Amino acid sequence: MRTHLLRSAAIPKLAFAAILSLTQACASPAPEGSLYVHPNADWSNYQRVAVLPLENLTNERYAAERVREVLNVELNAQGLFEAVELGEINRAIRTQGIVNLTELGPEQAKALGTALGVQALMMGSVMEFDERRTGTVSLPDVALSLRLVDVETGIAIWAVTDARAGAKLSTRLFGVGEESQTEASVRLVREVLATLE
Repeated sequence: MRTHLLRSAAIPKLAFAAILSLTQACASPAPEGSLYVHPNADWSNYQRVAVLPLENLTNERYAAERVREVLNVELNAQGLFEAVELGEINRAIRTQGIVNLTELGPEQAKALGTALGVQALMMGSVMEFDERRTGTVSLPDVALSLRLVDVETGIAIWAVTDARAGAKLSTRLFGVGEESQTEASVRLVREVLATLE
């Protein structure tokens, strides 16, 4: 009887060890982002910001537009800056005759900033925007690279690269608390913008 009790008590420990090893095998390492803030940046100089169209480096056709919309909303919602309406930015880009935003020079940045009445331009790229499925569980992956450029100097005063990969541990193990692609994008944008505060 005593031997039977000892064996029964050992079962939960073995089950716990099995779950622990499974979680370690399933969990992907958290991506580490990069952050740069110009040492002389004075945030009080920046009230209005324009979020330019982002470069799309993914296979998802509308990834850049979706992330840009989230960025614009979150900038206004968090009160960090006043973000210019996206349609107004698009019109100004066309009016200025800017074709390739990835090659935007200091003179073009200043002219665009003047036209929009902003002190800084936010630009960058969506590097990853995927949604993998493992069984019935959705695993969203989002990666961004952004920078904030002073329109007067053309210098980047803030730059960040970060990613949100996979799903929470509870989602991986039990399929609960699943995170959608949109939720992952919003969370990543909030984490990235928190570095501006």
